[in-house]
Amino acid sequence: RRPTADTNEPQSSPPHSTHTRMSMDTSAPAPRINGELMARFVGKKVLLVGKAEGSNGGVVTLRTPDDRTVRVQLAPGSPPLGSAFVEFEGMVESPDALTETTHVDFGNEFDMYTYNELTKEANGRSAALFL
Repeated sequence: RRPTADTNEPQSSPPHSTHTRMSMDTSAPAPRINGELMARFVGKKVLLVGKAEGSNGGVVTLRTPDDRTVRVQLAPGSPPLGSAFVEFEGMVESPDALTETTHVDFGNEFDMYTYNELTKEANGRSAALFL
């Protein structure tokens, strides 16, 4: 029996609910890195944050939180960058080159020093705390 609007009976979801359950895929998490750590992750998927300092065609020049320069090859059809600070997910090609999978704009103000400290902790003595 389905409850009517004027009863106090609780309504339950049908057996095949249309509710969507969001879940995080942690099977292959991408580590957060800085410029110094790029060499350690060649051939692997990473997250790299930095300040976009310019672009030439489909390549962005990124200044990393530890003041290194990385060339980011944008994915075909990638939307334009919408802010000065950007997080790129992508594959490390060399110690100074990344091929983008996707990116997220981080705004025009960002604490690079604190983020750099986070990347060092996440890949150092506190690595077990991070996925």
